[in-house]
Amino acid sequence: MWTAASVLVLLFALPLLTTAQQCDNANPCQFTGGDAYTKTAEVTSSNGALTQTVTVDISDVTIEWLTTKRRTYNGGIPGPTFRLKAGDNLALTLVNNLGPQPVGEHNEYRDPNSTNIHTHGLHISPMEPQDYVFLEVGPGETYNYNFQLNENQNAGTFWYHGHHHGSAFFQVASGMAGLLIVEDEWSSMSAELAAISCPTNCDKEVPMLLGKFLDYNGGEDSFAEVQNDIGDPFRLDDTVTTSEGVTLSAYLTDQQTGVSAYMVNGQVRPVITMQPGEIRRFRMVNAGPRDQLLLTITGCEITILAYDGVYVDTPYSQDFIFIPTGGRSDAAVRCATAGTYELRSGNNVTHVPSLGETDVYGGVIATIEVTGAAMSMSFPTATPAKPSYLDDLRTVEDSAIGGRYVVELGPDPYLNRERFTNATYYRYNFDVDTIQEWIFTNTDEDDGHPLHLHVTHFQVISYNSYPGPINGEVGGGVGAGDAFAYYDLNGNLCDQQHKDFYPDTVNPSITVDTTYLGHDTNDRNLAGYARLGEFRDVLLIPPLASVKVRFIAADYIGPYVLHCHILNHEDQGMMMVTYSAPAGQASQSPWESSGGHNPGTCSSTDVYPDILQNTIAAGNKHAVSNGWLTTLVLTVASINFF
Repeated sequence: MWTAASVLVLLFALPLLTTAQQCDNANPCQFTGGDAYTKTAEVTSSNGALTQTVTVDISDVTIEWLTTKRRTYNGGIPGPTFRLKAGDNLALTLVNNLGPQPVGEHNEYRDPNSTNIHTHGLHISPMEPQDYVFLEVGPGETYNYNFQLNENQNAGTFWYHGHHHGSAFFQVASGMAGLLIVEDEWSSMSAELAAISCPTNCDKEVPMLLGKFLDYNGGEDSFAEVQNDIGDPFRLDDTVTTSEGVTLSAYLTDQQTGVSAYMVNGQVRPVITMQPGEIRRFRMVNAGPRDQLLLTITGCEITILAYDGVYVDTPYSQDFIFIPTGGRSDAAVRCATAGTYELRSGNNVTHVPSLGETDVYGGVIATIEVTGAAMSMSFPTATPAKPSYLDDLRTVEDSAIGGRYVVELGPDPYLNRERFTNATYYRYNFDVDTIQEWIFTNTDEDDGHPLHLHVTHFQVISYNSYPGPINGEVGGGVGAGDAFAYYDLNGNLCDQQHKDFYPDTVNPSITVDTTYLGHDTNDRNLAGYARLGEFRDVLLIPPLASVKVRFIAADYIGPYVLHCHILNHEDQGMMMVTYSAPAGQASQSPWESSGGHNPGTCSSTDVYPDILQNTIAAGNKHAVSNGWLTTLVLTVASINFF
């Protein structure tokens, strides 16, 4: 964002520019924003079906005075909004008009012209011709998707985006994303909720696809930097553009004058107009692709209705909205008095203990102009019932749990101590229609990771004490992943390491930074924690944290993909595949994954205590019992695992 130093640089570099109207590619300047908020083009299903064509091509995109070439859906940023109902069929033809592309390496930025579509958040089949994210639609190819929404699909705010491994970050940052809204049945909503919702009060909805599509500030993994890394030929102009010898590329990527802004439906800081006392439903998607949003509207009231497309049990008032990259929030907003208010994102010291040093965007997202005659409206106090696959699992008996698994994040780009291998390397499999209890842990001492699960949502059950391990940097060596090792919380080297571990490069002990240790509960109203019992499909796992979740693996057989939704982490390997098998056919123990390296542990004795040996030998695929999870003692750290 602009600082006093930035303005001085601009004045000296471009002395003849005085107004935004004088700016163009040959005379760059700051972006002003301030246009009236507009919805993206919407298409709505009819009689249970929606047929659409989405074309990916190189398009000239103009943002205020700047014109650049971007990969787009149907020529614009973002793509069209699809409005559907539960049980609808979305027949989507994806046409890839992009040309030949440079050769890239696995788990690196690559394939800028190959793509696919992921319907993020839908409870839907992960197999072709539906949400199979390992499908590759190459340059010049066409694919006919046939997305069959579940007849019990929960109404909510979702989105779609490109998900080809290696180009997900680049394509989303380019603007290849769009809203997907599953509308409520009018009869399912309270009068207060219906008053701010489609189908009868669509004027009260404010759909907002939020994305850092304007990202040229010269920072690490900015859009401009990834353009270079991925071999995109449509980079910024490097010819001299001003009498001072400043090029467009140099100007936009300079640390002093660089440009980075979250956009709203392709607009820079638009103005949303409301009346005093009016309540509107903000449907917000954080399309990232890297930053988290911690949103506030000082002077206005916020009531949380839903996260990630799933209604909360009872709407509640909160003075902030936290949306990790990939996540969504529906919030009812009311500003009681006339005036100008800012929808702003930024971290602060209150929330840092729950977020650590995780990237949170700082800046104004939109302006709310409140004017006109006062209105009298009431916030919703109730939400529609959830479908059975989102039943409350907080009090289920141990005997009802059909499988348990550990998912360990960190350091990026490692997930369960490996980088992504391929689409059929299943790290764990489980029976369809069983209740799964998984533990999400994060070994990073500073940074959180937003973990996304495909196919279904999970329920947040508990935040637990974190026993380790912690990933620490080590010196020397060559090869992928040799620059870190796992240590216990006392700084002693673990004997359980990662796939790319090089023992000759390792320090036997390190000094551990436990500044952000201590996420034992979520009883503090902090941004980095979800409320217990709420459902998510993207959850920020704070640094040095352990979170228990549960979900019903209902309805669908096929790959359940997990990955960090900081998409540059995903492209570089922070992704893995589990598998929902036909009933009674799951055969893999959770300890068979990761090439013998066991996530969530530090010592081999933590993995195979005597109580497990007999169970595993007997062929019980659900060997890890809840009793063991709650009593396991780490040999190294001498504290409980979960």
